[in-house]
Amino acid sequence: MAAWPDDPREAAEWLARKLAALPEAPMRGYVLGEALAAAPSPQVVAALHQMLRASRLNPAPPYTIAVVALAQALSDPRVLTYEQRAELYRAAKEQGLGEVARMFFAAGTGPGEPRQPGPEQPLGAGRALTLGERKSLARGSTRELLARLLRDPDAAVIRVLLENPHLTEADVVVIAARRPARGDVLRVVFGSRWITRYHIKRALVMNPYTPGDLAVRLCATLETLDLRAVAGDPSLTGAVREQAKILLGEAPPGL
Repeated sequence: MAAWPDDPREAAEWLARKLAALPEAPMRGYVLGEALAAAPSPQVVAALHQMLRASRLNPAPPYTIAVVALAQALSDPRVLTYEQRAELYRAAKEQGLGEVARMFFAAGTGPGEPRQPGPEQPLGAGRALTLGERKSLARGSTRELLARLLRDPDAAVIRVLLENPHLTEADVVVIAARRPARGDVLRVVFGSRWITRYHIKRALVMNPYTPGDLAVRLCATLETLDLRAVAGDPSLTGAVREQAKILLGEAPPGL
């Protein structure tokens, strides 16, 4: 791993370009984990602050790709140990970088989740279909069935559905925006290839059922008008609204 540039802005650009050059999310997570462990924590959080700022000022690659990669990596416990996360969190707090510190902890969700889905669910008229049958249908190409499966409450079905080449961005927005929704279903959307699409990120942040850690980490990928909507939405948790306000420069950056 090459040495980090001393200047935080140069380090942010170096890291963003390094991540954007990689073709797959798992590879980005591995490289990011190595990079975050390769420099002193104060230097890392200063660079992450600059990366979030650059993504807001210039919402285009490589920064938008890098911020999504950071969000996904921090949601994967294999990327950083608890001790590494805690140290980065402390360093961000000491520097007064609240928007960075929030990236390292989980925030609560809004309304309570729907109950755990059972192994069988109705799909139109007739008998309820088993989990295995619904997963099989999720691999098909019949639009009517795919449209019904967008509302399936089981994350295992949604995971299969998101890999279906017949699915469209509009379909995934339906899944990401659905209310009520289970957190594990929305985490599957967050971890899929679709998370690079702007409207998917927006739908997740603005859904009060999205796990708070995911929503907070995705805030920096939103445009100003959408951030303002997030900041003023009483259905979202305080942590998500506060992150939006800090990114807008409308709240102090401390935590």
